Amino acid sequence: MTDTLEYKGVKIRYLGHSGFIIAKGEYSIVLDPFLTGAPMAVMKPSDIKASDILLTHGHQDHLGDAVEISKNNQAKITAVMELAEYCTEQGTETIRVPIGGTWQYPWGSAQFRYAMHSGFLPDGRPFGQAASILLNIGGVKIYDLGDTALQQDFKLVGEIYKPDIAFIPIGGRANMNINEALVAARWLGAGIVVPIHYDLYTEGSVDPFEFKSKLESTTNIQCMLMRP
Repeated sequence: MTDTLEYKGVKIRYLGHSGFIIAKGEYSIVLDPFLTGAPMAVMKPSDIKASDILLTHGHQDHLGDAVEISKNNQAKITAVMELAEYCTEQGTETIRVPIGGTWQYPWGSAQFRYAMHSGFLPDGRPFGQAASILLNIGGVKIYDLGDTALQQDFKLVGEIYKPDIAFIPIGGRANMNINEALVAARWLGAGIVVPIHYDLYTEGSVDPFEFKSKLESTTNIQCMLMRP
């Protein structure tokens, strides 16, 4: 396992569960920073430096410590409408992006795509449409699937956008299981896949090494297992 993945000048650090810091030059983009109470996390919210924070959806294991990190860094949170509104109410600056929308940043762009998932904010309100996020950072295309079931849109993303790296949930229960995630990886065609969401809220015990073995024995895709 590795705690850092470097690809064409982009550095990816795993925060645990489904969280990442993606760094390029002076910019640090934080995805789904669930740290407080997270079984895999080794960093605290005060340790995180962020230029922008992007959230796939409003479940606590993805929203996590985004509000605190946002305030600590004066960093805006980008999310779908309902989740962005919730974060605004907590005192953060936000960018509201609809599903299908793309937002431009100094470091690149983020397109918010559909994820097959639903649920509630910490205050009990629905968090709106869950998202997957397709990032383009200095020409490197990283696709964070968030929480999702297997869906045909992955074929479209693979055919049109051709991601370099994909973060794919494998835990089952509210996500794809290992066998479904293998199909998603093949459809997306990314050269590197990082499995996520296998430590908590899973369908029984989930072994990322099983996913790695099955993926690499049946495709030319490299599976990178990451630790915080």
